[in-house]
Amino acid sequence: MVQILDKLTALLIFLGFSFFLLFPKGGSIILAILVLSLIGLFLKRNTKKNLEKWEKILIIGFVSYFLIVFINNLFFHGGIREIDSASRFILVIPIYFYLRKSNVSHKSLEYGVLFACALFGINSVLPFFFDSNQLFQFSKHPGIVSLYGGILGLSALFLLSNKRILSYNLIVLFCSILAITTSVLALGRGAWIAFFCSFSIMFYLNPLKWSKRVRILILNLVIILSLAAYYLPGFNVKAKIDKALNGFVVYFKDHKATGSVGARLEMWRSSFFIIKDNPIFGIGEGNFKEKNMELINKGLIKADIAKFNHPHGEFVTTTLEQGLTGLGALLFLLFSPLIKCYREFKYENTNTNSNIPLVITLSLVLHYIFYSMSNGVFDHQNTTLFYVSYVMIGMGLFSSLKDKV
Repeated sequence: MVQILDKLTALLIFLGFSFFLLFPKGGSIILAILVLSLIGLFLKRNTKKNLEKWEKILIIGFVSYFLIVFINNLFFHGGIREIDSASRFILVIPIYFYLRKSNVSHKSLEYGVLFACALFGINSVLPFFFDSNQLFQFSKHPGIVSLYGGILGLSALFLLSNKRILSYNLIVLFCSILAITTSVLALGRGAWIAFFCSFSIMFYLNPLKWSKRVRILILNLVIILSLAAYYLPGFNVKAKIDKALNGFVVYFKDHKATGSVGARLEMWRSSFFIIKDNPIFGIGEGNFKEKNMELINKGLIKADIAKFNHPHGEFVTTTLEQGLTGLGALLFLLFSPLIKCYREFKYENTNTNSNIPLVITLSLVLHYIFYSMSNGVFDHQNTTLFYVSYVMIGMGLFSSLKDKV
């Protein structure tokens, strides 16, 4: 029974990324994994495995973030909807506890990334080159499509290994390029910045211990692909970047908060005034527009941003709504898995197989950190569930593998 459960869980993990990306309600597959995890925990209730210090920190990060949001919501008399997304941080924890005790193969996650890269990439790339409709319409939000494409593409890129056969590495590279191309085509500038920042850190950490020759080849490949995307007119990357740069000029020279860049800068400026008066606990969710209008009426903030309900940027939004307590919980949430990955890659001599779930987790966490600087992530159910699920899955599989090497 336990073996069947492990195989079913592995199958769902394999399909998870693809369902998540290609279907509007694809995230419901996590519910199926959760149900299997609860059954697995019951069947393995007599199996003892003590939590290591890093695991306790990881779980505390998830629980504390939820509690801060929940308590803040009660204090400001918010509704159930405001804590709906945050509840995902608690709901996925059983998945972690099951996977760390299970024999679910890490290859389910590895191959799931590659399969999703290919499917997601083909779904976006073929219509671009052959003027056809997409097979699946996942999201009309370019930032989210770019974000997920970048996460998948970078994960696949760093699965390349000196210890794998050439044919496998070529498949991995092809899948990576497909997903990265999807990210480029979606024209999400925040996701592009997140990709390059994440690539730089992962390149430095060198998680699968590439040789010097491989590192040079990969670096040149990324540079060539970046230049091609920038200069080839069909991708519209140059126009998108020029528009962003012009947004800075319009804001600082012409003093207009129009366009995505100018609006963000002015919203962050407005947020600074609000946070200064409410530093510890914030103002609660859903109150930004009212406070912002007060500043506009006083002539402190440009009226161009009167229509916005919240500032764009997870770090700013969290500090605004939950104060410095919320910001601390958010940083704890994001950096606890990041620090574990860093220590494992830099100081531990772990087996390559046990590193693979961490490679995927690291790509995910880094993208979310950098993307959060200019966009919200945990105010959307889809992006919240994506993060919490695959951090738990990645770290759970790593914990399980570590016992076996």
